[in-house]
Amino acid sequence: MKTTENISLAGYAFTIETDACQELETYLNDIREAFASDASAEEITADIEARVAELLKEKYVSGMVVDIAMVKEIKERIGDPKMLAQEDPDTAANPGPAVETPRTQKENEKKQHHNYWKSKRLFRNIDERILGGVCSGLGSYFGIDKVLFRIIFLVLFFIGFVGIEDGPFILISVAAYLCLWIAMPAARTAEQKREMKGKPMNLKSYKQKDFDFEKEVKDVAQSPAGQTAKRAGGVFLGIILLIVGLCGLLGSIIIPAMPNLMGTMLAEFTPFDPSEQVLVDIITFKTFWHLIFVLCCIMFVWFIYNGVMLLFDLKYPSWRPGMVLFIAWLISIFAIFAWFIKTAAFDFPTLLMHMINL
Repeated sequence: MKTTENISLAGYAFTIETDACQELETYLNDIREAFASDASAEEITADIEARVAELLKEKYVSGMVVDIAMVKEIKERIGDPKMLAQEDPDTAANPGPAVETPRTQKENEKKQHHNYWKSKRLFRNIDERILGGVCSGLGSYFGIDKVLFRIIFLVLFFIGFVGIEDGPFILISVAAYLCLWIAMPAARTAEQKREMKGKPMNLKSYKQKDFDFEKEVKDVAQSPAGQTAKRAGGVFLGIILLIVGLCGLLGSIIIPAMPNLMGTMLAEFTPFDPSEQVLVDIITFKTFWHLIFVLCCIMFVWFIYNGVMLLFDLKYPSWRPGMVLFIAWLISIFAIFAWFIKTAAFDFPTLLMHMINL
């Protein structure tokens, strides 16, 4: 009778035989050593461990015990890290040229092709779906944010909705989405999900020898020169926001005096038609300009707040005062619209009677 152990690998729990556990632990340690010199060693090893856990999960059912045969099968599918280290020209002990016959070369190329992932395939990403996972799948395939595809479908939908009187154009975007939904298979298994994202299945393809533009940009941003440029940009933007906010607050002082000023200016043009009187009533009411004053003050306080935070490189509080100011600004806009509709509705009977008399 073999002893068993309970382990956790990449968030999955398994019951595994002791000898299989030792085999798996040795294999993962060899992987860590093979990628120890890589700049992305932690990310690569974590991804490989997740890959091992996915393969185990495919065969594992409740109450099952992982044996050494399953571990060896996974090792064959992923690859031998010791062979990877020998094939690496930077770590090879004897990098002498190997003589290959045409037959062995063809066999090696066939084996290498078998060990690599096929090209990225188009699947529906049902893990990040809102409806059918079509947009998420397109985003994974083309390497573009899935939100962009969702926006495209929504824009096409609303364009068709506006032009519905000229024909059933609204059905074009709906039909396109449904066709893609039917044609694109869903990525349900671990193999399909990794193939959808173009992730490798063997160890050799984890070696990053090509120029990684995204990583280079991150390195530049974290360098002293990048941090200095970032700080200088923050100071400049902070000064601009601070100036705009202070000037705006000073300019807002004249807003409470606007009703009297507008009344004096419009006194020369009396009397007004009922259609014009509605607008005159609105721009001469003190309530309207008080709401405008609140709207402007909130907006310019928001400018001052963000300017100070950027200028002095302060950390934003957890309760997000900037978001609170933005929400208050939106509320003030709705308040102005509500007051405008109420005032216009009050004068609507007079305006209607004037139009009937005309």
